[in-house]
Amino acid sequence: MDWNDMKVLIALSRKGSARGAAQALGVSNSTVTRRLDDLERDLGTRLFDRTPDGYKMTSAAERLLPTAEHVEELINAAERKITGGDQELEGAIRLTLPPISGIGFLMNRFSEFADNFPAIELELMPSTESLDLSRREADIAIRVLPAGQSPPDYLIGRLLSPLTASTYVHRDLLNPDDPSDVSHLTWIGKSPGTGVEDWLDKVDYPDLPVRHAITDINLLVEALHYQMGMAYLPCFSAYYEPNIVRVPGATIVHQMDMWVLTHKDLRLSARMRVLREIIFEEFNQIRHQIDTRPAQ
Repeated sequence: MDWNDMKVLIALSRKGSARGAAQALGVSNSTVTRRLDDLERDLGTRLFDRTPDGYKMTSAAERLLPTAEHVEELINAAERKITGGDQELEGAIRLTLPPISGIGFLMNRFSEFADNFPAIELELMPSTESLDLSRREADIAIRVLPAGQSPPDYLIGRLLSPLTASTYVHRDLLNPDDPSDVSHLTWIGKSPGTGVEDWLDKVDYPDLPVRHAITDINLLVEALHYQMGMAYLPCFSAYYEPNIVRVPGATIVHQMDMWVLTHKDLRLSARMRVLREIIFEEFNQIRHQIDTRPAQ
């Protein structure tokens, strides 16, 4: 069996579509379907049912998948150990980070990093998905975890900052006679489909109506800018928006923690270590924007 064909089996099992598998593998859709056809022909059995809802594994694929994933982990572990022992400041670094407003401040330092280390190539991957560091889907991740939760044991990292959230609104919507009175406003951020807004448990005005199914933070900031209501969002997302203000008296909640993480096998890699340190230094400079609680 060709290992490239086996990678298609693994990708299809995880993504459920030729397009998703192709994106994960960095190949074309036709390459995915051709390699699957080759693998099924070599094995003499059907591995996936092609349905309108995507690719569904057959019992044969389910039996083969654990072996394929075991081989994948052995290969990934070998690659991590080689990369982890590399002391040269050259090669590629794949960095995944949240696609949220306010994190673009890193780009200036990344530009300096690229100039200082011309043999290192950065691949920046904004993603809401937790890309798997074990499978080298990314080398370094800036991740947001629930407050107080530590990363899994196979990862190493540093806490960049607690992340606070609060209630924000366009200043023109505040009551000039009593800015803390928001009884005339509605929330933005209805959860589409479910009708369950768990974040209402954290805010000071849970009984006010919720309108507009907007959950993306960047879009929430835009909605606030155009005075669609008030929203509960990370404090740093509104830090550089002069007309978007925290509702006077609104509680500041320690909602999440921001970490920079990598697989423990990569901890000694020189290029990974340098970039992790730069990320930590840059976040330390703006920590007051991310954790807005009054100093104790």
